[in-house]
Amino acid sequence: MEDFAKSMMHDIDENGFNTLDDFMEYSRGASVAPASVFVHLCGVRAAEHGYLPPGFDVRKASTPCAIFSYIVHIIRDFQKDQENNLNYFALDVLERHRLDPEKIREVAETGHYSRDFRHMMQEYYDLAEVFRSKTCKIIDEIKDEVEPRYYLSLRVIFSLYLMVFERIDCSRGSFRTEALNPSPEEIKKRVFQILASAVK
Repeated sequence: MEDFAKSMMHDIDENGFNTLDDFMEYSRGASVAPASVFVHLCGVRAAEHGYLPPGFDVRKASTPCAIFSYIVHIIRDFQKDQENNLNYFALDVLERHRLDPEKIREVAETGHYSRDFRHMMQEYYDLAEVFRSKTCKIIDEIKDEVEPRYYLSLRVIFSLYLMVFERIDCSRGSFRTEALNPSPEEIKKRVFQILASAVK
């Protein structure tokens, strides 16, 4: 909760992030902290006189999926965030790709994605891929530590963000929210696939 509060204070006091490390630290409060509460609840075990705490490190289990989801979130909502004067892309990453807040605001307004912009998005995509891979491993690791229905919940949540991730094409695709969001029919199909695999 302290990490979450620090991130919320950042939202009040600051606008953006100087470095990628600053963004990652912010994500641990804005994303990992609330995710840890959910994973903790998934991991508690019924006992004779109450409940036992999870039999695994909740923060460790929560971190990969939370950060993966958060990075996917800022890529998906790039245009919408820019329209609301919000920038979640670190200044050092922008500078590395010869960009600045004004240039990416222009990209959001025009929908003209320069090579530099696409390369910047690729850097965030690659970072998300690192945490995607870690998420797959950690979900498998805690499978036997949570009830089947809670394990299923974790898989569904991860898959919904994975659907957005799979639509990101840094080389040729659009970065408008409507282009990256799957349709209700696609979401329904994916959820049914997960449910079907759970009863095999």
